[in-house]
Amino acid sequence: MKRILFIALLLLATSSMYAQDAKFGIRLGPSFTTLGGEDGGGDTKFKVGFHLGVYTFLPISESLSFETGLQYANKGAKGFDGPSTSIVRNGYLDVPLLLKFNGGKKFYLLAGAQPSFMISSAVVLENNGNKVTINGSEIGDLWKGFDLAGVIGVGIELGAGFHLQTTYEHGFTNISELSESVYNRGSKLTMGKSF
Repeated sequence: MKRILFIALLLLATSSMYAQDAKFGIRLGPSFTTLGGEDGGGDTKFKVGFHLGVYTFLPISESLSFETGLQYANKGAKGFDGPSTSIVRNGYLDVPLLLKFNGGKKFYLLAGAQPSFMISSAVVLENNGNKVTINGSEIGDLWKGFDLAGVIGVGIELGAGFHLQTTYEHGFTNISELSESVYNRGSKLTMGKSF
């Protein structure tokens, strides 16, 4: 929790230094995530979740800006074993640290890193219509609290401060306490509004 507060204060301090040029906004949308790696891939499928949060971007030049923010992101995967289904639902606080390259008036590219901090975890087990949700420390202890991903994306400015973008996140940090090769993988489709 101390790391999250430190990051939030650092973001606020950085944003206030460039307050005249900075733009702020909100964004949300669906996420499509799974678990990759030697121990995470297996029979897992993509799970649909969501993300929402706030962001700021600071112009560096006419075509380049730095973008960061805080967003809650629901990640995990869906697994199948015969008639049974299991869904891993991990909640993260994402802190994207991205460079935004404007390719004209409407289109832009994003690239950078994203540290993430796990704030919740649950597993949903379903068999023949019966559903059980397990959450709390017994599930949270199966996962590491930190993740680091690379992010690439593309977006389009829609006008009136609205934008639509899609990003791909490729986790580089093993997130499992039980295995040595489980990584977050996923894409986000995002609608945003700048103010």
